[in-house]
Amino acid sequence: MTPHHHLPADLLSAYAAGTVDDAEALFVATHLSLCPACRAEAARSEEVGGALFFASAPTPTDALDAVLARLDEPPPAKRRPPAPTRPDDLPGPLRAVCGPLDQVVFRSVAPRISRFDLPQSSPGRMVALVALQPGAWVPEHHHEHTERTLVLTGGYTSDLGHFVRGDIELRTADDAHPHQQVIDPGETCVVLAVDDGAKLPVSLPGQLMGWLFDR
Repeated sequence: MTPHHHLPADLLSAYAAGTVDDAEALFVATHLSLCPACRAEAARSEEVGGALFFASAPTPTDALDAVLARLDEPPPAKRRPPAPTRPDDLPGPLRAVCGPLDQVVFRSVAPRISRFDLPQSSPGRMVALVALQPGAWVPEHHHEHTERTLVLTGGYTSDLGHFVRGDIELRTADDAHPHQQVIDPGETCVVLAVDDGAKLPVSLPGQLMGWLFDR
């Protein structure tokens, strides 16, 4: 299944340039392992970056000094192509962090919602796998910071459309209107969530669920 909701161009370019943090790098690499279109775009961005580097290379009279100055720098990290992934398992970048999906130990954080925090998570910034049971729903909420969601299994619907494996939903503080996600019936929906701040529910039940979720 080919994703229909892709990475924004600025995030993809930042990833190709190596200027994202560990959490965003994991998020982008996981999507790339599921999305041929964004993999091709990332490769083009890296090619453009390489061409710009060589275009700005020093003149021959400065070349020796430049080489000597770079001898102590660590070698650039090489990006390996994503490994093939079974449709019922986590993509390679995530498996390297937490193992296969059937070995992840989720903890219940709200009715029909479980969570597994990844090492990149920190206070005030959630980086986690979230499992939502079929037919569950996330109460209406909005954000003061960026919310990134990548579907790994199952699917859900929000005001922006239907999201399935490989699809990305990205909300920024500019998306001030409330929204909610309704999980598809029939299969647990597991997502990779990278939230720069807490969700801000707009109803009392939502506030209670948000308090439980953020514990």
